[in-house]
Amino acid sequence: MNKITALAVLTFKEGIRDRALAGIFIIALIMLFATILFTGLFGHELGKVLVDLNLSTIAFAGLLLTFFVNINLMAKDIDKRTIYCVLSKPISRTQYILGKYLGLMLIVFVALFFLLVFSAGIMYFVKSLYANIYFKDFSWSCYFQAYLYEMLMFAVLNSVVIFFSSISSSSFLTLLFSLATYITGQTIEEVMEFFKKETLGKQMSEMNQWIVDIAQYVFPNFSAFDIKTLASHGKLMPFSHTAALLSYSVVYTILLLFLASLIFNKREIN
Repeated sequence: MNKITALAVLTFKEGIRDRALAGIFIIALIMLFATILFTGLFGHELGKVLVDLNLSTIAFAGLLLTFFVNINLMAKDIDKRTIYCVLSKPISRTQYILGKYLGLMLIVFVALFFLLVFSAGIMYFVKSLYANIYFKDFSWSCYFQAYLYEMLMFAVLNSVVIFFSSISSSSFLTLLFSLATYITGQTIEEVMEFFKKETLGKQMSEMNQWIVDIAQYVFPNFSAFDIKTLASHGKLMPFSHTAALLSYSVVYTILLLFLASLIFNKREIN
């Protein structure tokens, strides 16, 4: 466990020195600050729109971190041959996978936590500015719950990155496959609803049924983690739903890390 923790800390330190991280963080801060300037344009929907914009900005920053910082951190070890130095020490490839994953998640968590604190300050400032007139449905519990759901989503997404990184040494291919998985996971519910409407009263072809079933169970359902709209309306998800989604996130992450470990242990690193 100490070896995994040490590798996670090393990955985190390497990540925070990445210039792309600073750029993403600054862009996110500017976007959050810009929400103050546009608050007067939304009228009575001000509170709902502000919640949605703040949570969307945090999620957008997390996606940029995952796709443009974390993926490069994984590929950099092989490109610069530093992975040989790590694996030459008494550390297994499974420990390497786990340490890298924890390090990537630490980068995402720390960066998004600071953005959460900043966005909460903006919410508090705007609420006091308008004397809560447009924030009757606002709830801090809903706001923080939506952030928690986003973190669960990034836990799964970063395990997807680790999985594809264990297969390919190319950061471009890892980015392509991870992005495709994310887009599929975000739209899978809409696709299923579309098929249900199209086949209403008809028999769905075996091929379409097979494709839908495979996609439903293979690809992670990222859209289930998106509750920004509910949070903007002050609707708190029940504990049972949160527990179920937490379990889904943990099981899917463990499964992907297990598969990544199996693949990486059998892979020849050139």
